[in-house]
Amino acid sequence: MTAEAAARIESQVRDQIRERGVDPLREAELVRALVDEALEQWDERALIGAVAPVTDREATAKWVMDNVAGLGPLQKYLDDPEIEEIWINEPG
Repeated sequence: MTAEAAARIESQVRDQIRERGVDPLREAELVRALVDEALEQWDERALIGAVAPVTDREATAKWVMDNVAGLGPLQKYLDDPEIEEIWINEPG
């Protein structure tokens, strides 16, 4: 997953969420469909050489979902059943 590709796909998904009035927290399945649609469009552009291909589609989809419908970098810890608590000492 390239950071640039993931960020651009995330931006596209956020635009679709705003345009359609989707609530990312309540309509996660619809957000996932928007992520899949954005990845398909990216793949089509990659086929003609307009953009670099996404090498790990699932990791990119998860990253976008975590940022759009989750808590970004904290989401992986919330999804991990081994994590019992999260301490945040300072921002950044």
